[in-house]
Amino acid sequence: MAEVSLTSAVDVNELCKSSEQNIPLKVGPWGGSGDTSFDIIGPPTSQITKILVKTGAVVDSLVISYVVDWEVQSYRAGGTGGVETHEFELGRGEYINKIFGSISDYNGETCISQLGFKTNLGKQHGLYGKGCGKEFTVPVVNGRIVGLFGQYTNYINAIGVSALLLSSLN
Repeated sequence: MAEVSLTSAVDVNELCKSSEQNIPLKVGPWGGSGDTSFDIIGPPTSQITKILVKTGAVVDSLVISYVVDWEVQSYRAGGTGGVETHEFELGRGEYINKIFGSISDYNGETCISQLGFKTNLGKQHGLYGKGCGKEFTVPVVNGRIVGLFGQYTNYINAIGVSALLLSSLN
């Protein structure tokens, strides 16, 4: 199984050389390797509005929706399985500032066995998935998560975050 460590808070201000940058910072990924890479991120002026996670024993797939020019655009990554659907929407001014979960081996793949999200308003969504394993957490300080990237085969094998400095979003 892939070696995973608990991550301390990611301070986007410390990692960006200039507060004028509007380039997402990638942190991670955590987990194993898969056959297909994904990088879901909306345009700089967009905002994540909804996340859908399909699970069974582990995290099978996810769909992230953004509003771009008053139109909803959705992007999917992962396998075709999953017997449970978990969906949540973000309100106006609400954004994701933390993901957390666990990694384990399932059907010969190292994969994300549980996944959860926390917002700037203190709302928690998940843990989605029934697995257990090595835990990970990615809290983002002074920034927000604007996308997810990683790899998948039959399940989500690895996941990382794309984050932007809060002042670059104003």
